[in-house]
Amino acid sequence: MTTALAFRGNSQTAQYLDGANQAMGQYFRESIAFGKQSAHDELATIWEECKESNWDGYNALPVQTATLRNTYVLIERLPLGYPLPSIGAEPDGNLTLEWYLHSRWIVSVSVSPEGILYYAALFGNSDIRGSEPYFDEMPKPILDLIQRVHIA
Repeated sequence: MTTALAFRGNSQTAQYLDGANQAMGQYFRESIAFGKQSAHDELATIWEECKESNWDGYNALPVQTATLRNTYVLIERLPLGYPLPSIGAEPDGNLTLEWYLHSRWIVSVSVSPEGILYYAALFGNSDIRGSEPYFDEMPKPILDLIQRVHIA
């Protein structure tokens, strides 16, 4: 899945700047330090394994295309410098993004096809849970939890 940017101007200079911007964006997407390709590859693998009913042998629901799209965009919207999640699927058809430091420091976000993000975090003995609507932007409460795991 790739996103293409439209030209923002008609002059030769504007077209040059758009081309340079797209090339730099491609460089960062492919960069190990800044890129998100590894997460997108993991997402594609999970999608292939879980897009059919009964993918787990225990009547799991398939992961819907809307869930795949929401998860892809969510990964894209992670700010520069944030760690990439591990990705998994749930028997209810949702996809899960997890940021894991160790067994007592973890953030898990369940992505639904309807655009609701269900999250749970464990920080030692502190347990935080909630849900946030998803409108093509990572909600701040979830970013704060991810950052808390990342800087621990």
